[in-house]
Amino acid sequence: MNRKYASLGLLLLLAAFWGSSTAGKTAKECVFNGTFVALEDNCTRITGSLMFTGSDAINTLYSKLAYVEEINGCVQVSGTSYTRLDFFARLRTVVCTNSSLSVDFMVANNSALERLAMPVLRVSRLGLTFNPKLCITSEEGARYTNVQRGAADNFAICQGRAGVLKECNSTQNGMNAGLPDGCELIVGNLYVEGTNNQNITDKLQYVKEVYGRVYIRSTNLNTLAIPLLEKVYASEPIASATLEPTILVASNTNFTKLQVPKINFMAKNELAFMTSDMSYVMDQDLCNQLSPYGNVMSNGTVCVAKHTSDPKLWSSIIASLAIYLSVVVS
Repeated sequence: MNRKYASLGLLLLLAAFWGSSTAGKTAKECVFNGTFVALEDNCTRITGSLMFTGSDAINTLYSKLAYVEEINGCVQVSGTSYTRLDFFARLRTVVCTNSSLSVDFMVANNSALERLAMPVLRVSRLGLTFNPKLCITSEEGARYTNVQRGAADNFAICQGRAGVLKECNSTQNGMNAGLPDGCELIVGNLYVEGTNNQNITDKLQYVKEVYGRVYIRSTNLNTLAIPLLEKVYASEPIASATLEPTILVASNTNFTKLQVPKINFMAKNELAFMTSDMSYVMDQDLCNQLSPYGNVMSNGTVCVAKHTSDPKLWSSIIASLAIYLSVVVS
């Protein structure tokens, strides 16, 4: 069978197998009652005002808020040590009806905050005060049209390797992903597609963030490295659209390896990585890197990260230790 059609068939089979993983999340209304630990999982809309003071474990926020798109209430982030607010990677709207407040979303007195990192949020009134390390990207400056700040607040435009942080759009089936030179942040999805990618290594060498997802499709590449990539936000709507893998590798001629050595954040997803390419062999390093953010699947098999604990193994170790201690004590 033609390799391309075999890969396509396997991809369709995987999609059928995963069902809800590729069909999008059902809209789920949740009520916030004061604690994030008690918040239901997989909320897409939250009713209630949210206050962040830095006391909540960051992993709890990443887990509980991963799919939230709407908040019907006010949000305040104050006095935290957060460097980014990327636990709101998919947050799109905040509507605060409290007439006594001057803003819908207040970010104040966060000494370590460097970036907002909420790539799709549009809010009527955003307050930014006393966040001494905070910078704003050019895209954020255009998207946040009503920012309230104190007279002494003078946040800077984010700087990159050679001046202002370079933001780029990738285009589907474009030559070298449709990218100019020197890109550091991809606004939207990154599309590495087709057979015209002779300079793709150079185009991706400085990319650190992707607001959307990463697609590597129908190429004749053998390997691909994005050496500085740290964050993939997968920020498209999740309740109303197909929820695709954060990184999708499909229908390539002879693709064998993806390298993203500096990844430290991907928005939670059912599938962090999926490939249907027969040529691809999952390497343990990539499995270990991406598994914290969702399942990593290669040709129908979900890899097991080496740092993932096996409950049965731990039960056996604990039982053996208990026996050993009982002997020693006696």
